Amino acid sequence: MRTLHRVHLVRELQNDDRFDTVEFRLAQPRESGSYRVVGSTKTQWVLDDPTYPSTDARIEIGFTDPKQDSNYWYWFNWIEPERSFMLGWHRDGDHPDLGPTHVQINQGESVVARESVETIDSHPGAIFHRRLDQLPRLLNRITWDDDQAIGFN
Repeated sequence: MRTLHRVHLVRELQNDDRFDTVEFRLAQPRESGSYRVVGSTKTQWVLDDPTYPSTDARIEIGFTDPKQDSNYWYWFNWIEPERSFMLGWHRDGDHPDLGPTHVQINQGESVVARESVETIDSHPGAIFHRRLDQLPRLLNRITWDDDQAIGFN
């Protein structure tokens, strides 16, 4: 991905007062793509629910370099470290039975659920804004048994 796109995503998060810290980092060996933009935040603004069980979260966003693929492959993850929970949109080709893009819930090291979602063929900034706008609705669709995510409703 061109450096300009990475810089744009970092600035988007830095200019959004909902994010406390923002960093750019290279992807870790277990992660796809070459980098991640990470924004730390509080959960309150997403759901506006004072009883929500986690207070801290982070968004991790990564895209492939378009030279590697004709479409942007990406990972947009909402991570709540307090309960080892991750909700993420992935366009990565890992699950062709679900189509080009899927959403998945992980808790701990386990995948709890995956389902196909709308593919957004657009600029990384547009993908970022659309997924961020969809985040509250998707978090509200998760079914919980105490502190364990059990799937989508």
